[in-house]
Amino acid sequence: MKGYEPMSHKIWEINGISLELDLEDADVMERLENAFETMKTDESAVPKDGKASARIRAYCAMFRNLFSNIFGSEETEKIFRKVPTNSSAYDDVYISFLEFINAQKDDIARAKSEKLERYRPNRQQKRAAVRKNK
Repeated sequence: MKGYEPMSHKIWEINGISLELDLEDADVMERLENAFETMKTDESAVPKDGKASARIRAYCAMFRNLFSNIFGSEETEKIFRKVPTNSSAYDDVYISFLEFINAQKDDIARAKSEKLERYRPNRQQKRAAVRKNK
């Protein structure tokens, strides 16, 4: 695509690696939506009782599966290579990802608004046109 360059807001930096995720791409968005749907199912499979170690492992596996569905298994291994099997550590990775997604959504909305603003007449011009036509 002419003039296309990945923007920095489309790069998630985590644990020493950089992963591109373009939320304006329909295929990427579909993969993301499907991954979160699968996560809902995985979350219901996390045991509520029994051994705590089994619950923690299942909880961490849920996040590994989420990222595997989004980025692939190789990249998921890189994301979690230095992360202990610790629910709090996995929460930190997940929160970082959600913050990245929200920041990208904000950047996209802001950029679109700025682009479209050039083509919207300002309010004073609109009012003047309405008065002139009365």
